[in-house]
Amino acid sequence: MPFTPFHFGPAILLGLLLLKKLDFPTFVAANILVDWRAFLVFFGFWEGPLHSWQHSYIGAVMLSIFLGSVMVYLRPYLGFLMDAFALEQKFSLRKIFLSAFTGTFLHVIIDAFHHPEMPTFLPLDVRPLYGLFSTFEVRALAFSCLVLSLALYLWMARDELGKESVSLRVTD
Repeated sequence: MPFTPFHFGPAILLGLLLLKKLDFPTFVAANILVDWRAFLVFFGFWEGPLHSWQHSYIGAVMLSIFLGSVMVYLRPYLGFLMDAFALEQKFSLRKIFLSAFTGTFLHVIIDAFHHPEMPTFLPLDVRPLYGLFSTFEVRALAFSCLVLSLALYLWMARDELGKESVSLRVTD
């Protein structure tokens, strides 16, 4: 399914766990970007299969180069997002491109387990990951990651969130 919320769990959890190594906004965006065409097909704006070249490793490389190039310019303006979520992070060209690559590849790998039509190893017609886990198992793991990521986020941001809630009480 396009823009599936099931990609958010693993993306946010890994993004938080690897906050010092990956650029968080780029990593999360990379997990969403892979589904741009599937989104258009799903809602009738584009014809063809939901999972096309973007859901292959070649597609992941192409999308990550595109996203990394865009994020190099956008990332300096996204500090307010990190501040809004009480997350501090330094970014670099290396982190941005590493995040774009790992994010797009993570998306393709997750989908490869339960979408039989995905051309993962395009141009080859092989799907070695398909069927190793059921759709239910993949979604259960992804949902578990989402729950864990929420707990991890609250733990990581506890000091900043505590300051904000105290200051809100004082001004009321």
